[in-house]
Amino acid sequence: MPLGEFILANMKLIVQEWQDHARHVDDTDNLNLEELQDHAVELLTVIAKDLASLQTTDEEITKSTGQGTSPGPHSSALDSVSSKHSQLRFEFGFSIEAMVSEYRALRASVLRLWNHSTHTKSVADLEDIIRFNESIDQAIVAAVASYSAAKEQRVRLLDMILSSGPDHAYIFSLDGRFIYANKSLATRFNIAQQEMVGKSLDDIGFSHADEVRQQIAHAISTRQQLRAEVLDEAPGRERAHFEYILTPVLNQHGLVEAIIGYSRDITERKAIEDEIWQKANYDTLTGLPNRRLFRDRLEQESKHCERTGVAMALLFIDLDNFKEANDALGHDAGDLLLLQAAERIRSCTREADTVARLGGDEFTVILTDIHDPDHVHRIAKKILQGLASPFYILQEVIHISGSIGITVCPQDGITPEQLIRNADQAMYVVKKAGRKGYRFFSREMQEAVGAHIKLMSELRQALHRRQFVIHYQPIIELSNGHVHKAEALLRWQHPQQGMLLPESFVGLAEEAGVLNKIGNWVLREAARHSRHWSTIVNAPFQVSVNQSALQFSSMPEDMNWHAYLNKFDLHSSSLSIEITEDAYVNACSSSMDKLTSLHAAGIELMIHHFGTGHAPISWLNQCNIDYLKIDQSFVHEMVCDTGCRAIAETIIVMAHKLGIKAIAEGVETPEQKHQLQAAGCDYAQGFLFSKPLPAEQFTALLAADTAA
Repeated sequence: MPLGEFILANMKLIVQEWQDHARHVDDTDNLNLEELQDHAVELLTVIAKDLASLQTTDEEITKSTGQGTSPGPHSSALDSVSSKHSQLRFEFGFSIEAMVSEYRALRASVLRLWNHSTHTKSVADLEDIIRFNESIDQAIVAAVASYSAAKEQRVRLLDMILSSGPDHAYIFSLDGRFIYANKSLATRFNIAQQEMVGKSLDDIGFSHADEVRQQIAHAISTRQQLRAEVLDEAPGRERAHFEYILTPVLNQHGLVEAIIGYSRDITERKAIEDEIWQKANYDTLTGLPNRRLFRDRLEQESKHCERTGVAMALLFIDLDNFKEANDALGHDAGDLLLLQAAERIRSCTREADTVARLGGDEFTVILTDIHDPDHVHRIAKKILQGLASPFYILQEVIHISGSIGITVCPQDGITPEQLIRNADQAMYVVKKAGRKGYRFFSREMQEAVGAHIKLMSELRQALHRRQFVIHYQPIIELSNGHVHKAEALLRWQHPQQGMLLPESFVGLAEEAGVLNKIGNWVLREAARHSRHWSTIVNAPFQVSVNQSALQFSSMPEDMNWHAYLNKFDLHSSSLSIEITEDAYVNACSSSMDKLTSLHAAGIELMIHHFGTGHAPISWLNQCNIDYLKIDQSFVHEMVCDTGCRAIAETIIVMAHKLGIKAIAEGVETPEQKHQLQAAGCDYAQGFLFSKPLPAEQFTALLAADTAA
């Protein structure tokens, strides 16, 4: 029986025989029976039909030259079936070796079964065997070609995918040479993609080749994925920061055969991270380290000091009179002043030192590696001298100074908390001593600050515990000697320290944040007594209340004076406000607006300690002032000092010319009174007439004066 007829007659047996052998071919384990037999019947049918047809001499010659079959009726069908089979095997993930093994198993199955058939083989049968082998070979060639084309297409598509984006994809051999590089990577180094293969990182001019080469070696030795960052900053290329991943590829024996790499340009992300870090750690105005970075560096330096024993110093610097300048000239000028002050402080230090701005007008300096104790003194003096020089801001000349507190590590403390507290305490001592200087921390300071903190805590409770009282000093009308008005003077009846005057606790109240509450209590008490005393004199009786410019900034939230007077049916002239000359001139715009509003409502304004400020006389003509109180320093000396007398007389004349009344402070002798009367002064107050009195005693004084 011819081989072609045998194949068609025994198709089921042949396929079963082939199936049993094909099951031992690698990659077929996961295929079911239908997938395994998919093209075997169709392939054998085409071959059987080819064997049944006559073969021409041309076909024999063509086959003998190794060029395959001539274009016969079954040749293209055989190629088509083989191509479909290889495509399917490629999609199933077969290797090309496994696919060829399937064809060889099919050939062996056919020939083995035919060889065991009962008929005797003839010369014609031998020709069938030759033609059958040629057909199988043709099928293998077609399948391999189709498989290779599919594989090349997949590689090409994969390359297109990997090259379609900006990220870099590449494969390294174990000796660190490129097996593959996508288009993006090749473009980065200005090399044709196909020329990247075989090159090393050094060959392409990568700036950190050694670093990445070590990472590749580490990935090979550990067989673990590795993630890192690298900066490419070689000349001729745009500086860029990359994040990359190296992944080892393991073969079937668990050995590394290559390294797959993937890189992403994170330059923009790093720039954003740097910007965020910059904003988080540096002051936006001055460019100096901020509180956060200062704290971090102080901790590092204190640990270094503790470890090595080499001293370091911390300086706390507060700008004196900055607030006044900022309020007077505006925040733009204040920012420029801070900027110039920061530069002056920085110019006094070394590169290794840290100058930081904690906020507002507070600066710090960390002086490291101090081997000469005099070095700290020199730096502090240099900073003070730098700050004392005039600042030229927006065509204005501004004078400020600095108060510096200094602590030394390790002798004063080791932890950042200790050092910060020590330097702050030393600076506070400078402030209390009149500013414009520097002090080193001492244990005595710590005790003094402890007492200060205790007093501040007691002050916060004083109002609630009703420890404040008001004494009233009468203001006498010099023309008739009668009590015309009174000044309200705050006193703190301290449980242990006795009666405290305002100068010993007003600054503390401002620091403790209770000044406005105390001021509003004084206002209510003064208004209450004014109402009572108005019934005694049968007319509005005015009480003047001392106020700082600071107290006006929160007045709408804490107390509306005009509304309060209306609520209790008090005349607007029942209260007057006393403020210093400097505070009035340097008041910020919001405080000045409130003062103007109060004056428009009928509340009178009074400047006390006049003559001791630094304002030009011309400002009086622009202000809504009702009274000038001549400072007691001129009153005390006017009897024996012609200069002081001339100043007092000039103030009186000037006030009258401007429609302002004059009040003399601190009158203690009849001679002072007579000279003031002769100069035309309107009112006076002082111990000559009465010391400040509690409200009950003042009531009795006023009643007696009215009766007289």
